[in-house]
Parts: sequence; C-alpha cells; structure tokens
Amino acid sequence: MDAAYQAKYLGMARLLWEASNGNPQDIPANYSEHLAHSYVDGDISLVPLLSKFESYSGLEDFEVEEAIEILGKVNPGDWPDVDDIEGISAEALLRVYDNDASEFDFVEDNLSTAERVEKVLTEVISSVFGERVSTIRSEKGYFANPKNNFLQEEDGTFAGTFMFDGNKFIFEVAPAEDGWICTYRMHWESIDKLPPYQDEENPNKNDYTRRVRHRGWS
Repeated sequence: MDAAYQAKYLGMARLLWEASNGNPQDIPANYSEHLAHSYVDGDISLVPLLSKFESYSGLEDFEVEEAIEILGKVNPGDWPDVDDIEGISAEALLRVYDNDASEFDFVEDNLSTAERVEKVLTEVISSVFGERVSTIRSEKGYFANPKNNFLQEEDGTFAGTFMFDGNKFIFEVAPAEDGWICTYRMHWESIDKLPPYQDEENPNKNDYTRRVRHRGWS
C-alpha cells in the first residue's frame, strides 16, 4: 500500500494546488484529507495539511512540488501533533531539507524526484507485469524530468516505456475511483524484431480433412 500511495499522492496534490489557483487555504478539508496515509514503518504523510501552506509566493512550481514531496513522508516525532499545526512555511521546509535531509527519514533518501518517480513506477509495473522491469523512460526515450512533467499527463496518468528481457513495452498507470490501473503492451519496435511464427508439423496432429472420391467428372 505504501508504494501505491507514493505513486498517486503527488498527482492528486498537484490537482488540488492547481484548482486552488495558488490559494491553498481554498482547498476544502474534505478533499485534502483523502491524502492521509500512515506507513508501515511508522512514518506519516502530512500532505493533508496542504491547505496550511504559507510563504510559497516566491517559489517556482517545481519547488512547491518538492515541498509537497517532503510532506509526503515524515517522521511524526519531528513534528508537533497534527491538530496543533496552524501553518507550514514552504520556504522554511525547503531550507531545512536542503541543509539536513537526514532530519526526514525518507525511504528514498537522497534520491532526486526523477529517481523517485522511476523507482515507484518500477515497483508498480513489476507487481502487475509479474517480473522485474527496468529502464522507465518517456515515449521518446527521455528520463523523467520537469520538462516532461515527470512522465505524468494532465489527467494524472503516468505514461512511458519500460524494458524487460531486451524488449520495450509501453505502459500507462492511470488513476481510477478505487486506486490505480496499470496497463502495458509491447512496443512496435520490439514486435518488429520478433521471429516469424512457424506452425511446425505435429506428427500427432489429427487430420480432419474430408476426402471426396473423384468419379471422373469436373
């Protein structure tokens, strides 16, 4: 469940942020509370407190997302009780994280956003595919990065390609009402490289051909 939450919360938080037009206090509490999560290691997510963001006007969009990512998994011992938190300074949060990332016990400690996206998508796709996949890239072969919105489309769907056993596959991880749906198919480049199908003669194959005796007429 932890991997599933990390795969979806940032996209949902981004939608709420965009819908608020940069005024997080306008985000309804009954919307953001759906982003609550407790991890198996005891950490929690403070993303439901997105409406309490302060000191963010001077930040770029990617810096706001980075601040949200920091809240996505925190040690509750480093924070006051959730009900006592009246505001969260996004600028201060980024400064603390930049100065001492060890204060936040991340599972993906010291990984960039791109590496986190690739790692989470690898886990999600592998769980559906049934084998360990690798090399998560965009359709054009680029790593996840701010220019391609870290492989996430406007509707929240993650889309790109992955590799398995030397073959390339196209994937989509799309949000649904009860979670996420992961679909994949082999890329046309790999399909073209497959050997032609050969229907070898089977000596034990039954012959159902109906033979008609020729009587001399045509």
